[in-house]
Amino acid sequence: MSIPFAQYLCQNGFSTTVSIEQRIQESKSQGKSPTIVIDLMYYDQLEGYLNRPETNVKMGDLCGISRLRVQKLERFVANMKDWGAELIFVTNGAFFDTSGQIIPDQDDSKGNSKDWRYDLQCAITDYLGNEHYSRVAQDARFIPIERIWTESVVKVARKYGRILWAWDNTRHQEIVKVASVNDALAIISKHFAVLMYSGLAFPRYKLWSLVDCSVQSMTTNEFDPLTIRRSLRLSAKQMRLLAALSDRYFGTATFVNFAERMRFSSQRSVANLIAYVRKTAGNLQELDYLKIARDLFGEEKYIEKFDEFKAVCESYDISKITLSTEQNNDCVSMQLKKQDSFNYDIYHGIKFTVSITFIDYRYWEENGVDFYEVCMALYRRISGVILQHKKDPTLVRYVNIKRSHQEAYGTVELEPEYPEDFYVPSLEAIYSMAERPGVVTDVPDFNVRLLEFITGMPLDRSALEFFWKTDQRSQLQDSLTLCYMLKLNMMDTFEADMFLLGIHRCRREEPRLIPLPKNLNLRAFHLYFVYIKMRTLMKHSFYAAGLDDTFMDECYLDGLLFQNLFQQWRSAGDTESFREEMTPLKRFRLH
Repeated sequence: MSIPFAQYLCQNGFSTTVSIEQRIQESKSQGKSPTIVIDLMYYDQLEGYLNRPETNVKMGDLCGISRLRVQKLERFVANMKDWGAELIFVTNGAFFDTSGQIIPDQDDSKGNSKDWRYDLQCAITDYLGNEHYSRVAQDARFIPIERIWTESVVKVARKYGRILWAWDNTRHQEIVKVASVNDALAIISKHFAVLMYSGLAFPRYKLWSLVDCSVQSMTTNEFDPLTIRRSLRLSAKQMRLLAALSDRYFGTATFVNFAERMRFSSQRSVANLIAYVRKTAGNLQELDYLKIARDLFGEEKYIEKFDEFKAVCESYDISKITLSTEQNNDCVSMQLKKQDSFNYDIYHGIKFTVSITFIDYRYWEENGVDFYEVCMALYRRISGVILQHKKDPTLVRYVNIKRSHQEAYGTVELEPEYPEDFYVPSLEAIYSMAERPGVVTDVPDFNVRLLEFITGMPLDRSALEFFWKTDQRSQLQDSLTLCYMLKLNMMDTFEADMFLLGIHRCRREEPRLIPLPKNLNLRAFHLYFVYIKMRTLMKHSFYAAGLDDTFMDECYLDGLLFQNLFQQWRSAGDTESFREEMTPLKRFRLH
């Protein structure tokens, strides 16, 4: 990780506080188009959100998404857009995991981050059951909910700029290449690895520290990669070596052994590392790489690791990075790329990992729900729809998933379940229907039948017509998600109604400051976070059934509002006034 490098730069005065508006206006006055490249994977951590120590902030996070925070994220990019900046958002494609990192040596595994996250979430959940949740928030370093913001963040990005996927590169490689090709003014990211990429001609872009951005003042800390390289007295090749050691290998068992052999001080590891790199030959020839590999891997392994190590170093050379091309550019792949990476992974046989946030397998097992099987049942049918025309009965896909509370994440086979009771058109035909110009007021029966097959439940055509014949079509995702959760016995009808009322209140009202509840209702807590995951699974199902983005939307349900309303309504019960409030929403109530 590049975090120690970032700390070194900050401690040694390599940053400058700048006005974002002023930087954009300066660029425009020079006749340049101010392009800003934003790391979409971590954009939700604006202002160093994960490091916010305030107990009330973490108490809010324990309830879920904050509409006020979404509004704040939007205001940040809207300001830059209003000042004339072109915004490009870069996110992960199908070939790399969410860390955006490749750990070169399997023996150097830093541990399965998803197992670590699950254990942390369970520890927080257990603590919630024994302590008042303000104490839990106070004691927790952070509440790991950043993954649930994806849809809101993507919606903001699409509204104010364009999104590029790192299909053929790591996300960092794609970001720096996009910045270089577009002669970008700045990159906004929390990762300092982007400062260590170099090539024959160093780009003019600056790094604007995401965690130091202030939405109110629109200021940030700026880092200049060229100034840093010159101040450190390193050549371009040496900078790439520093990147490999401090970004790819730092923190691994290999690096620990390397630091011991080189007698690096643990307090000055980055300074020692910079001094070590500075002593190497500036033009780094084959023999130089070989010597460094011996230092890094030791006598026993450096020969077998040499090619890998040199390749890692050269991967930080901008001149050798090619922008992600439209690989597999058949019409199906192109359509899949417009959705998200999930169905694309299925189509091309790329193993995918199932992320979960506050899904406690123990809780759902106690309530008779096998969450692993819930996911796999949908995945099997989605893959059956996507792969049916490949006509290979032995076709198997693989998924990295957690099977139970006791088992760690592991790879399991995903055997497609194919539709047998009706003919399914080719994916080309399905997606061509989804791309018809204008608003579609009728949906072909085969789309509905596909959705019925994937979800395993019959759908009322007349009830569905309300959604695609009105401007409420984007709310079908929520309505069908609640219907599906009822089918799986994840909630009862009253709870589904509470969700529906909360969702529509959030859609109707402007985001506002919502008071923290005095206590946390654990039933509402578990329901909220599983609902977030289930609506994502429903999104994958919609795409597989040939329904486009107009049938889906970001999650509007504010976590704090839902927690308060759940407690209020659960206490009062299914009263006549509650029924009256539900009456206007009868058409949305598919359950």
